[in-house]
Amino acid sequence: MKNFIHVCAALVLIGAAACGERPAAPEAAHGGAGHDEAAHEEAAHEAKSHDESEEQHEAGLVEVSPEAQRAGGIKTATLRRASVPETFQAMGRVLQDAQKAHQLTAAAAGEVAAVAAALGQAVNQGDPVAVIRTRAGETLTARAPHKGIVTALHAGEGDQVSEMSFLATITDVDPLWGVLDIPERSLESVRAGQQVEIRTAAYPKSVFAASIVSVSPEIDALSRTVKARVSIANPGGRLKFGMFIDAAVRTGAYFQGVAVRADAVQNGPAGPFVFVKKGEDGFLPAPVETGREKDGLVEIKKGLAPGDKVVVEGAFLLKSEMMKAQMGEGEHAH
Repeated sequence: MKNFIHVCAALVLIGAAACGERPAAPEAAHGGAGHDEAAHEEAAHEAKSHDESEEQHEAGLVEVSPEAQRAGGIKTATLRRASVPETFQAMGRVLQDAQKAHQLTAAAAGEVAAVAAALGQAVNQGDPVAVIRTRAGETLTARAPHKGIVTALHAGEGDQVSEMSFLATITDVDPLWGVLDIPERSLESVRAGQQVEIRTAAYPKSVFAASIVSVSPEIDALSRTVKARVSIANPGGRLKFGMFIDAAVRTGAYFQGVAVRADAVQNGPAGPFVFVKKGEDGFLPAPVETGREKDGLVEIKKGLAPGDKVVVEGAFLLKSEMMKAQMGEGEHAH
């Protein structure tokens, strides 16, 4: 990227020193002690500037103009102490046979004059499902006893029914029942009442709230998992029977401290590091010791502190440019 990175000054002096060349010593002038003192001060200033530039260079400081930062999508965030819930992952599916079913009966003997609901239709409590014409010639409307989905129709138009004949089955779909396969290694962390976040391939940007209702006392001998029943909130009926689900089960514990987005942490020869912003256009790689990773955040045990401004987007670009600069130095070394 043109003019994207400006490496620190004095590379020429560093390269010259690496090749065994030294800047020529200032010639002694005939102006006396005053001139010699001025020359000494100038040489000392140049040496100090050289040392500072070399120190910055060795630290890997990368400089990017504000315009180039915007063009490259580089964004920073100020670190604060975070309280991140600990979770573990499990997979499962939505059950159908475990859902609560409500049976709608005719409540009168006669003939089914009309069916007002279709199989798979969502109904609210009190919605008409069928119309019965009694033997006395009256018409009665059979209404849904509960909100849910029509999962079975047991009678059609023209059928003869008695008071106890089933007309339809209406299945509750909010909440839904699901089952999770809990890995054996996570059994110590699971118990009834824990909160769970459910995600599905059908709605990758949506999170459905759930809770563990019960944990099976039996472990599967082949998969080494235990079944856990979960109750899943399903507003709008978007989750369907048989769907596969991914679950993040909250253990109830938290890790306290500094955390950064996972893509802010880069890996280098010496281990993980994060770019810390210095001034308006400087970025310095800071070695860090990482801890647990949860929900896209990485715990930072050492290397950063609250108040540090770190790169959270575009860190990989900075790393690429830093490596280019380092390779350039290698080409000049002799």
